[in-house]
Amino acid sequence: MGLWKGDYRADERDWPEALAVLGLSLPVSLVGTALFTTGQVSRRMSGRSQAMRELDRIADEREKHAEG
Repeated sequence: MGLWKGDYRADERDWPEALAVLGLSLPVSLVGTALFTTGQVSRRMSGRSQAMRELDRIADEREKHAEG
């Protein structure tokens, strides 16, 4: 079963429009990926900073106990 001129299926295949939508969605997805990555890195760095502060606090307490 082939496609003839005027066949409704031939009209539904609007490749330029589909490619335009795909082309417009790429920048949006790249921005979303960058924001997600930035958020994840920021969250991990914040957790690491918190852990380091906690370790410093514990080390300071041990030094005080060792001196006193």
